[in-house]
Amino acid sequence: MSQNSTVYQVSELTDEMRRLMETSYPEIWIEGELSSLSTPASGHLYFSLKDARSQLRCAMFKGRASINRYKPKAGDLVRVRAKISVYTARGDLQCIVQHIEEAGVGLLQKRFEELKAELHRQGLFEQKYKRPIPKFPKHIGVITSPSGAAVRDVLSALARRCPGIPVTVYPAVVQGETAAESIMSALRDASQHKQCDVLILTRGGGSLEDLWCFNHEGLARMIFDCSIPLVSGVGHEVDVTIADLVADMRAPTPTAAAELISPDTDQLFSQLKSLQFRLPNAQKRGLEQLAQNVDMLSKQLKHPKTTLRQKMDALEVTGKRLHRAAQQGLKWQHTSIETMARTLAANQPQRLIEQKQRELNQSSSRLLRANQHLRISTADKLNAIGGQLNLVSPLATLERGFSITRDKQHNIIRSQDQVKAGDQVTVQTVDATLSCSVTNIDDSTVQKVR
Repeated sequence: MSQNSTVYQVSELTDEMRRLMETSYPEIWIEGELSSLSTPASGHLYFSLKDARSQLRCAMFKGRASINRYKPKAGDLVRVRAKISVYTARGDLQCIVQHIEEAGVGLLQKRFEELKAELHRQGLFEQKYKRPIPKFPKHIGVITSPSGAAVRDVLSALARRCPGIPVTVYPAVVQGETAAESIMSALRDASQHKQCDVLILTRGGGSLEDLWCFNHEGLARMIFDCSIPLVSGVGHEVDVTIADLVADMRAPTPTAAAELISPDTDQLFSQLKSLQFRLPNAQKRGLEQLAQNVDMLSKQLKHPKTTLRQKMDALEVTGKRLHRAAQQGLKWQHTSIETMARTLAANQPQRLIEQKQRELNQSSSRLLRANQHLRISTADKLNAIGGQLNLVSPLATLERGFSITRDKQHNIIRSQDQVKAGDQVTVQTVDATLSCSVTNIDDSTVQKVR
């Protein structure tokens, strides 16, 4: 061995390998078939990614696994975003997975539909939340790539239609992994500056993967919460993104977005010329109409003396009507008084009192007779019931020579089965209670009735 050769301890070498791999591959995307999936109780995920020639060990820790939308299954073709490291305890190369998803365009479409359904359920697409786009904006903001074709189309359309409106471009990356965060940052800047009263979010056409940053949930919620009205002009007319659905207005192309929010100065000048031609005619017609109204009103005017004479005549007529009505009212009152006097005479109180007294005396006599009859009838019924009750009274039975026999517990003895020789019993007669002892039981003298 050469004296200058470096000798590594195993742990030193594995640590050096780990640092080298983590520095060289801080975060990459890897695609492969998922196999050997393990989901222990700790919540971590352990699996392998493989293709036709190789495989890699992977670990996804609980914090990342719990927030990942896709639930991996063995055999799926997946794409993971991971950091490459070395598991120093065994010296194994492994991937520390941050995100996992199904691979392929079909997966992107599936994720698009799922997010679209969820945001629709939460009401982010409802028309009632759309902010109105100003008809004559004072300042327009454009969020897009400063070097793309879309910004040139938008600025060209705005310069052609309304060159006097100031335009501010908020630069953003509109494709790739960092695009969504870049767009949200630009949107945040535009909202904080508050110098624009309408925004355009735009980029040119592309594949589903190219436009995927516009399907970011965080971007959709930021557009929904934005205080400035926003028009989305992403891709071509056939391209529909989540940003288009959440925006206050959707344009089929970037140029169409610029045309939707900007007034056409040529058209406005044409309308102004038309108004300049129509205004004198409208003023002339208005003055003629006013002159006709003045003529009509002047014909309706009357001299005050004529009006006063008419009012005096009407007052005289009203006075005569009032006098006649007062006389008729007095006559009616006299007639009513005479009628009431005759009615009162026919219904003198003394006469009514005498009649009611006679009726009261007759009712009192009938009441006394009915009360006496009721007492007699009730007494007869009571005597009859008392006699019937006495017939079934136990005392009456005892007076006829019968007695009642009870045991020590004072239970009435009805059968010989309730006593035996030697028992103490009591015998109740009509005038005394006898204490007896049973010496013999003889049932030969008893006639049983069945």
